Amino acid sequence: MMNRFRAPALLLIGLLFVGCAPSVPGGQPRATDYAPGVAAPKVLTVPLEGEPRDPFLTSMFGGSGTIAGDLKPAVHQKLASYDDRGALLPQLAVELPAQEKGTWVLRPDGTMQTRYPLRNDVLWHDGTRLTAQDFIFGWTLTRDTELPMSTRTFASQISAIEAPDDFTITVEWSTTNPLANAIVEDDLGPAPVHLLEQPYRTDKERFPQLPYWTREFIGVGPYQLTDWTPGSQLTLQAFDRFYAGRAKIDTITFRFISSDATAMANLLAGSLDGAFAGMTFEQMVFVKNEWERAGRKPSFVPKTTHWQIMGIQFRSPQTPEVLDPRVRRGLLHALDRQTLVNALYDGLAPVSDWFIPTDDVKWQWVSDVIARYDYDPRRAEQWFADAGWRQGADGMYGNAAGERVLFPFWGGSGEAGERETAIIADSWKTNGVLIEQIVRPAELQQDLRLRASFPALETTSIPVKFPGTIQRAHGPRCPTEQTRWSGGNRGCYQNAEMDRIIDGLSIAVDPAEQRRLYRDLVKMQTEELPLLPLYFKVNSTLFREGVTGVKGDTQPRTSVLWNVAQWDVRGAG
Repeated sequence: MMNRFRAPALLLIGLLFVGCAPSVPGGQPRATDYAPGVAAPKVLTVPLEGEPRDPFLTSMFGGSGTIAGDLKPAVHQKLASYDDRGALLPQLAVELPAQEKGTWVLRPDGTMQTRYPLRNDVLWHDGTRLTAQDFIFGWTLTRDTELPMSTRTFASQISAIEAPDDFTITVEWSTTNPLANAIVEDDLGPAPVHLLEQPYRTDKERFPQLPYWTREFIGVGPYQLTDWTPGSQLTLQAFDRFYAGRAKIDTITFRFISSDATAMANLLAGSLDGAFAGMTFEQMVFVKNEWERAGRKPSFVPKTTHWQIMGIQFRSPQTPEVLDPRVRRGLLHALDRQTLVNALYDGLAPVSDWFIPTDDVKWQWVSDVIARYDYDPRRAEQWFADAGWRQGADGMYGNAAGERVLFPFWGGSGEAGERETAIIADSWKTNGVLIEQIVRPAELQQDLRLRASFPALETTSIPVKFPGTIQRAHGPRCPTEQTRWSGGNRGCYQNAEMDRIIDGLSIAVDPAEQRRLYRDLVKMQTEELPLLPLYFKVNSTLFREGVTGVKGDTQPRTSVLWNVAQWDVRGAG
């Protein structure tokens, strides 16, 4: 299937890259510029998709989403972080709250208290020591409704924060939140009181426009911003006083490259060391394959980001046969999902058994209770027969009444969506199932009522993140006129026992209880199939041979740079 990654335009880029890419990025020194015996600085150069407006803001002041999420962990840190397998790690906290340690108290009325002991050796990049007051100030900013925050995930549930000393914060929660030990968002900052409190108190209107938030940003991360050349690049330098030790790479330069074709050319020319944004998955694979053909061993890390599913209409579907779980099981056995990901992702995206990827730590909790539906036409035939279906002379199925079964199918728009729909249709037709392919127009995304009215089947994707994935089959999430047609359970699946489990997971704090509920939920859902799992969408991180320590994005997705202090680089590309 690699022909799709070798389109003539891409090959032309590969042939012409020498003429359009500088040999040394940004005028940086070569290793040969240093005297013998003097170690050259370790430098990494990567592209950004154009010049960012505010690269270190995420939810604060409507920051520029993906770029902010990608860059911020290099220059700033929070109480905790996820790793590439979804394990929760303390960062600025010495340890995370836990019930068994008495630092996470759950009260009978549903309110909670969590206590975070803070590291006492963390410095802001200007040399000022980080204290509990910086977290309280961060929370003050986030909950201020006069400031334009795009999300207040945790801040709205926190009723008070106190600092019994300079290196402890005690958080009071107004409701039960099972992620209270996982504050990986901006809700508590930290934000530097010594730099920002005075302008916040005296000129709140101008506060979001302070140069601090862009070219004068000061954080507590392993790197500090040292240069921003408009129209060209921004440069991060390893912070010598970082609490966990100086980062291994001295300098990371982010070059502003608005054209993905130019980024590809620079990678092939060797003037970029790698990329984790600004290029499509197909382009990353193309560069990886070119490097491998040249005898190199690049680091290529695909990571799951979204769960691609087939939604099922349970509210008066045009094809009522879809309401029968035996039919849904047969449909999944009759669909060659491996061929689907081979075509769309060169086989590098994983087929999905359910909403937990195999590289997530929770996979071990549920892997033995999942009902699996590998591609198996014979099993599909058995399930259809159990539902009373029979094949006609042309090999196509009819129902127990002898009527031809035809599923209206809303597929995605654009080249990738149409290709996906065509592959699904071909796989099912081969096994006697007909669908009516309906390309879903992009503007449909804005019409929630129409979106919830799909006639039988539709493809969609969900970020691999709690609680969104577990709520997809949650009865109360059914879109109705009363909810103004909002709600993730677009097909309106209803199951009281499943709702009880999902409600339990939304407040379960004890890990043993979480594990039990996840197992119950996954077992029930994979047997009932309130939706059909397809595969996990992936993005990728690509670096040349010699760049080590890169593990890819976190699970759930936050940033590739979560462990950038452990990255290293040797040799030339």
